[in-house]
Amino acid sequence: MATVKLTGAKIDKAQCEPGKAQTFVWDASTAGLALRVTQAGGKAYIFESRFSGKTLRMTIGDVKAWSLSDAQAEARRLQTLIDAGTDPRQAKAEKIAKAEAIKAQAKTQAIREAVTVQAVWVAYLEYHQGYWGERHYRDHINLSQAGGQPKKRGSGLTVPGVLYPLLQMRMIDVNADVLVEWQKSEAQTRANNARQGFEMFRAFWRWCGQHKDYASLIDTQAVENQDLRKKVPSRKAKKFDVLQRAHLKDWFAAVRGLSNPVIATYLQGLLLTGARREELAELKWSDVDFKMGAMWLKDKVDDEGRMIPLPPYLAALITALPRRNEWVFSSPTAADGKLAEPRIAHNRALDAAGLEHVTLHGLRRTFASLAEWVEMPVGVVAQIMGHKPNATAEKHYKTRPLELLAIWHGKYEAWILEQAGIEFAHSEQSQGLRVVK
Repeated sequence: MATVKLTGAKIDKAQCEPGKAQTFVWDASTAGLALRVTQAGGKAYIFESRFSGKTLRMTIGDVKAWSLSDAQAEARRLQTLIDAGTDPRQAKAEKIAKAEAIKAQAKTQAIREAVTVQAVWVAYLEYHQGYWGERHYRDHINLSQAGGQPKKRGSGLTVPGVLYPLLQMRMIDVNADVLVEWQKSEAQTRANNARQGFEMFRAFWRWCGQHKDYASLIDTQAVENQDLRKKVPSRKAKKFDVLQRAHLKDWFAAVRGLSNPVIATYLQGLLLTGARREELAELKWSDVDFKMGAMWLKDKVDDEGRMIPLPPYLAALITALPRRNEWVFSSPTAADGKLAEPRIAHNRALDAAGLEHVTLHGLRRTFASLAEWVEMPVGVVAQIMGHKPNATAEKHYKTRPLELLAIWHGKYEAWILEQAGIEFAHSEQSQGLRVVK
């Protein structure tokens, strides 16, 4: 084993001994440091010592990358670790692992920081598509569209949806100030869309805040900012978006006079149950229990849905409907087989009755409004309509059985029929219905 005081010249002249794969030239001035020369001409500094009674050898590095003084300093550092009871190999492995972790974390962070609102918005819509009604889903698509397509009606191209500017941003760049400017800009030309777009974006942002992959990317409080809320246009109340008691006779006469019995029954069902338009449109025959006098509605508040009474008059109307497929309110022309757009027929009925415009959601409001005439308890109204309970007493119901709901629901339906001038009795279900002249 050659031991010399290593110098630059000696390192340059060092050669591997003939017949050997490698030769070690040990540095007399630094314990544990050696120059390793291979038969192929490679030269590198190595460190050798003993740890826990066993020989420990580590490569420091190639002579082209390490100066002699740096290699000597590294050898002394490694010996210091051994003297302190630390295995330098383990220390090196941990250092490499830490560096790799930092590198991987930086790469992951770079990828996460590049995530656009558009990418997460698409995931959000895909997640909710099976839960939302068709109209609600289509509204999200319309308000986030890129625009630039030929208009279906009239000439020209469609304009970008109110949400489109936000979708082009990175998730990490969206904050309260950005949203304030967005609302100020959009509200100038399309206030209603600006408000609706904000409500959609707020729901989306809250969803992101509860998602493990997105929560760390966003400022969850951005949509709760008070300055922002002040910039959102207020909802314009629809003054006549409800039927009054005096309207019932004309409304029922016009709706029952529609040529399509499916739509006629559907519209009456909205008023008699207070259901959301999508909930009733998605009613299946398997969800209706005529013997029990109940039906199961899909619910946007409760994932499990809710069971409500099926009052006698409505039950008779549904019984008479054609059973074309799985849907109670079926349509032979719709792609999915169920009623898609009853608004046109409803508007036609309102015109025929000489009544102010009332939306389909207005029929749901009508249920809540007219229920007071029979003094239906607020909790019963909420449970039938699927409203989220507000009062403490209602939050911790007292779950009302179907029979109790049916008593109040039956009173409501009977009162409605009385105001509409429709004579109906249980025994008449097989004989049809008569209008009292």
